[in-house]
Amino acid sequence: RILIFIVLALMLVALPTATVLANKQAWKAAIATTNELHTVFGSSARGTGNFGTNPDGSLHFIISIRGLSGDPTGAHLHAPADTTQTASVVVTLCGAGPGVPVLGTCTLVDGVLTIEGDITGGNLNGMGGGAFINNLRDGLVYFNVHTVANPAGEARGQLVQR
Repeated sequence: RILIFIVLALMLVALPTATVLANKQAWKAAIATTNELHTVFGSSARGTGNFGTNPDGSLHFIISIRGLSGDPTGAHLHAPADTTQTASVVVTLCGAGPGVPVLGTCTLVDGVLTIEGDITGGNLNGMGGGAFINNLRDGLVYFNVHTVANPAGEARGQLVQR
């Protein structure tokens, strides 16, 4: 009986953790100048973005890009749009953007832009959290980074669920 009790107790402790891990969702973006829908000047920027849900419902991200034409002036998530469309800024990750909280700074270190943070409902511009998650699940969110040489966007990547 003691052994059964111990096994049941361990299962109850592990169950919430397993549920949280089972509900984790992740997205990845392959970021490149060739993904932009307009001509990009003087750049061969490439990078990756990884996004995943946290247990509290926020979205953690880390983005790394190299080969930009110069210092970034802004980096954003846009939605809703597929790979052939453009859309409004929904989240300002760093630099300039609509009047919403900016999550980080756009700083190149040894030629690499790295941005990391957590997105909450308070970081969204013009879209609620449920609509944002639905757009993510439908593949309708993209990342792009802007520079002085390419103010409309220098490198872009569609967030694809993994």
